[in-house]
Amino acid sequence: MASTPKPPPEDFAGAANDWDLERLYQKLAAAKKEWAPHKKSGLTPIEKLHLRGLLCGYSPAVIAKKLSIIPRGLEADLCKGLYRYVEILTGRPANTLSNWRDIIDWLDEAGYKIGPARRCQDWDGAPDASVFYGRTGELETLEQWIVRDRCRLVAIWGMGGIGKTALAARMAQQTKDKFEYIVWRSLRHAPPLNELLANLIQFLTNRQETDWPATVLGRVSRLMEYLRTHRCLVVLDDWQSVLRPGQPAGHYLDGYEEYGELLTQVGESSHQSCLLLASWEKPKEIAVLESPTLSVRSFQLEGLGEAAKEILREKGLSEQERWEELIRAYRGNPLALKIVAATIQDVFAGSVSEFLMKSLYLGDFEYLLYQHFKRLSELEKEIVGLIASRQPLSICQLREEMQLEGSAELLKALESLVRRSLIEKVKESSGTLYTVQPVVVKYVSNQSPRR
Repeated sequence: MASTPKPPPEDFAGAANDWDLERLYQKLAAAKKEWAPHKKSGLTPIEKLHLRGLLCGYSPAVIAKKLSIIPRGLEADLCKGLYRYVEILTGRPANTLSNWRDIIDWLDEAGYKIGPARRCQDWDGAPDASVFYGRTGELETLEQWIVRDRCRLVAIWGMGGIGKTALAARMAQQTKDKFEYIVWRSLRHAPPLNELLANLIQFLTNRQETDWPATVLGRVSRLMEYLRTHRCLVVLDDWQSVLRPGQPAGHYLDGYEEYGELLTQVGESSHQSCLLLASWEKPKEIAVLESPTLSVRSFQLEGLGEAAKEILREKGLSEQERWEELIRAYRGNPLALKIVAATIQDVFAGSVSEFLMKSLYLGDFEYLLYQHFKRLSELEKEIVGLIASRQPLSICQLREEMQLEGSAELLKALESLVRRSLIEKVKESSGTLYTVQPVVVKYVSNQSPRR
């Protein structure tokens, strides 16, 4: 009787269907050299084999069984080798990889997976979304709008430091499996729209598109073709960088007016994609097009609540019973809290009580407020100064204080300040009153001439 032929040795070749193996081999080899400079350079064939097995979703015990080797020996080899290389590659602290499943999750987050929904992602300039505080409700709302309601245009807007970029990055990471293409771009350096469109079109065509229209409107039309034929998430951060300072909110820099046309086209045209913006100011096109029942919506981001305590806890502050008072003083702004928490630790040995005995401190947050105020018109600065010194004030009180005959100019300025998150509305029985945050009051006070 002929003997049963032995099956060919397992090589876990299926990992190549979902993972960019060649790039992984190269990057892990560099990590190996950093971890163990004395070892032979490059991954060994055995290390590559074990890596492919893990990426196929097999546990070390199953891999050992398929390779007919001792499980304990394989586990020891992984702990001395691949696990450590992956920690270095993904920027994790040493010896924190304790579960083989972390290999898949961490390398997936790092962008090495090339499955259908992950092959085309470009996170250039996006922040690390792994460190994140609260915002469960905000994430649920955005996911409802973007994934289930299929909104075409969504804006997250609010004061600097409030966490818009972090929220957008977390949202994009959570929903990445729902899109064929994900692309993140920052407008911090105000790229001309022609350049931005060329960059986006190149990415969406896998660098194959070279013959695109010369005009901006032609390129907008070409971009819309891809947004219709593919499910794309395009994130544009720092939208305020293309808006003109010294003018009411929503006015564009000279030569950048067609950015507004891009929003109008994306918001009004039928397609299956989403353009997500993060901005200090609410774009005027969004204000015109948005509706709770339509495909254009905006979300004004406010400060952290209970989750802000995690920031203070990480900074090692004492006297937890005073934390809520500190959070209220800075309206839960994550950046402001990080700045003052560092001061409390450095100057007051972590004592919140001692810090709160002093007047409100801005520190480096003052420069961010300076950037906000630099964008205001002279009339807006006058309004904020009045409200900061005599709040709350009504429209009638403001008009009287400023000795204005009509209300049209005042209403326009108030609308602009609301869209810039620099004044807040309070509903009273007598009507709407306007206030500003304590940090704004302190900033205005700091700018007043010294006696």
